[in-house]
Amino acid sequence: MTEVRPARTGTLRHDAVPMRLYHEAKRLGAWDPQALDLSRDAEDWSRFSVAERDVLLRLSVMFQAAEESMTRDLLPLLVAVTREERLEEQLFLATFLADEAKHIEFFRRILDAVCRQSGDLQRYQTPSFRRLFSERLPAAMQRLLIDPTPAAQADAIVIYSLVGEGVLGDAGYHAFNTALAGGDRLPGFRAGLARSQADEQRHLAYGLFVLSRLIGEGPDVWQTISARMEELLPLTLGIVSEFFESYDPMPFGLSLEDTVQDAIARFATRWAALEEVKQRGRPLASPPGADQVVRDIQGWVGDQLHPAPIEVRREGTGPVYTFHVGSGGAAPEGQASALLITEEVVAHHSSEDVIAALRVHRVPERLRATKRARLTCLSAGGKIIVQPPE
Repeated sequence: MTEVRPARTGTLRHDAVPMRLYHEAKRLGAWDPQALDLSRDAEDWSRFSVAERDVLLRLSVMFQAAEESMTRDLLPLLVAVTREERLEEQLFLATFLADEAKHIEFFRRILDAVCRQSGDLQRYQTPSFRRLFSERLPAAMQRLLIDPTPAAQADAIVIYSLVGEGVLGDAGYHAFNTALAGGDRLPGFRAGLARSQADEQRHLAYGLFVLSRLIGEGPDVWQTISARMEELLPLTLGIVSEFFESYDPMPFGLSLEDTVQDAIARFATRWAALEEVKQRGRPLASPPGADQVVRDIQGWVGDQLHPAPIEVRREGTGPVYTFHVGSGGAAPEGQASALLITEEVVAHHSSEDVIAALRVHRVPERLRATKRARLTCLSAGGKIIVQPPE
């Protein structure tokens, strides 16, 4: 018989990163794939060319398979944090697992109701894809059941979070948003993608938090992280390259070089945050940089403008975050509404203050009323203002 453990005394640490992500999941993660209206999507599907449909189908199949793998393989991490009595992380991981389950349901519904593909679609899973999601990921996660050391946890989270959800997930959403930009086709699909992508941003923030904590818990953790990323880079690029090899020319103007550069740029930002943790010797007190504020704003704007998808882009290391409305971020300059928020705003103001200012300046109404509105939120004299004024 196992020993019965009493409930933990003391209060929940609501200011801890996992609890903040837990509360965010409650506010912004409550969506139902079955509630998405796909009636127009089924009609729109026939208007794409054969090659375009194949690209969207291939992406959907790969996402659905990856989400299944990540749902099956998450439980060992939950077991590990439970054994360590990290209650706040347990609470967030409960929402994490529920999110992954929704993502399986969402992409399966797209395949069934929009693509009308219910048969065996394993032909779209390339050799590199199978090696990562059918071999490397489950092996690293299952290892935690017998070896929950900091190095083993870091190894698993690098594969699951940094590579699976971060580099490859970001690359996939970038491809989806680019392919579906500049029009109003597949509105239900786009709405679900926006919700799913917002969920993944929370998951990635948690993965970065845990890695930052683990770096300080074992002398071999940083070496494990570096070695695993170096080893997985060729496999990751192989998945992207094999996707593009199937098409000549590639529909939707998608570019292998642009896709790789976009994914690597996002990863570089997260890697820099972990290097900073290593140098200063203590875990992140909040999600890296301004990511938390940006996610809060994206969630609020998305709720206000639903069902229009909202994608946030930051070109390179530029000082402006651009919230593209409905365009996926790939429409030509001036062809879609956008909210531009300077880095100074998100670095020096809370998400509550920024959202309050956007509400006072009626930003959602103005973005909704004008198809090509471009509003800039900046800080002047310690106050948040929106230009041009209403």
